[in-house]
Amino acid sequence: MKHLTTLAILLATTSLASAASNESFILQAGKKNNAIVGQFVGNNKQGTAQFGVGNNAVTAQQSNAGGANNSATLEIGVGNKSTVGQLDGKNDQATVQVGAFNKATTLQGNDGNADNASFTGQFGVDNKSNVGQTASGNSEDNKAATLQFGFGNKAVTSQNSADSGANSKPGQGGENNSLALQVGGFNTAKTTQDSTGVGKGASAQGGVQNDSATLQFGLGNKSTTDQSGAVDGKKADQADNASLTAQFGVDNTAKTKQVNGNNEQATLQVGIGNSAKTKQKNADDANNVNASLTTQFGKDNTSTANQTNGNNLQATVQIGKDNTASTKQKNADGGAGTNASLTFELGKGNTATTSQKIADPLSSGINGSLIAQVGKNNVANVHQADTTGLQPMIGANLQATLQVGNGNSATTVQTASANVTNASVTAQFGSHNTAITTQSSSPK
Repeated sequence: MKHLTTLAILLATTSLASAASNESFILQAGKKNNAIVGQFVGNNKQGTAQFGVGNNAVTAQQSNAGGANNSATLEIGVGNKSTVGQLDGKNDQATVQVGAFNKATTLQGNDGNADNASFTGQFGVDNKSNVGQTASGNSEDNKAATLQFGFGNKAVTSQNSADSGANSKPGQGGENNSLALQVGGFNTAKTTQDSTGVGKGASAQGGVQNDSATLQFGLGNKSTTDQSGAVDGKKADQADNASLTAQFGVDNTAKTKQVNGNNEQATLQVGIGNSAKTKQKNADDANNVNASLTTQFGKDNTSTANQTNGNNLQATVQIGKDNTASTKQKNADGGAGTNASLTFELGKGNTATTSQKIADPLSSGINGSLIAQVGKNNVANVHQADTTGLQPMIGANLQATLQVGNGNSATTVQTASANVTNASVTAQFGSHNTAITTQSSSPK
């Protein structure tokens, strides 16, 4: 116990400001434990309990008048470290670490009436959690919760929500919410969310809210989610990004990137070695909504979806083994067109590829594709496009492919310009069937 060290730096305590007192509680048992507490202004509450060997806890809190920061740190084990920095009032933080070599760092900043709230719970060996939150402006909230059970898990959450707050040009960001739960080993979850309003005028408001949840059970799973907010108070950016990734199994990987608002994405993977990548982007003046759903059950499934401008919808469901589905959709700025693709595969070794494009429509455009495959070794490739440049109406490319059986292959290529419509339907039942459809239309 001779190596036990407690350093408590308490400013604005009851002797200095009785109406706005700071409260601190430190309990240490073991060897070479360190606790450093710095509290300023008042109404700050802090509690640190350390049991074990070589634990280190540093808590620094600052609050404005009438505000309060609350922090609780519990460490049990060997070599655990917890560092908490909270600035302006109404920040809440709780860190629980049980095990060995765990490290948790929480940074919260806030310049408004909003709350930053963070909870980190780690049980196991060599877990790491880094949470950085900042909010500047009117009413933005950042909330993050990270729970890790197992060994070697790493979760990094960075959230930023701010308005301009400069030159009397108000803009409003939004609230960021993130939850990451990992149970197992070698899991890694990284979530970065940005919701920024850079106002131009009193009515200018930017990004709204980013919501992300990542749940991983198994071994060696990886999940990366990147969501962004608004710039320059544009209307197309005034929507929320929401992402859900759930992985059960071994060596699953999910990557999701959403840029401007009204993007919705969900990825569920159960099995071994599954990989899902989703990238969505909205134009400045688009009608928003990129929505993607990827569900995979089985082994070694791969799904990649890339959607650019608004009004793109994609759903991929794969059940079986060694399935591969890739969907790429594109819409131009100012377009009212819709790309919609659905791919359903049930069986073994199925492959579905869909590419759709609408370029610079003045009125409206539709590319629609449906691929359903049940069986073994089925392959379906669909390419739908139009010519770039201005035309009165892209019209519609519509395609549907249904295959049930063994070794079926279907390829459909459609190209339309002006107001020409291409439509294709392919249905195959049996084995060793092959269907190729090519359609083209010239501008008038």
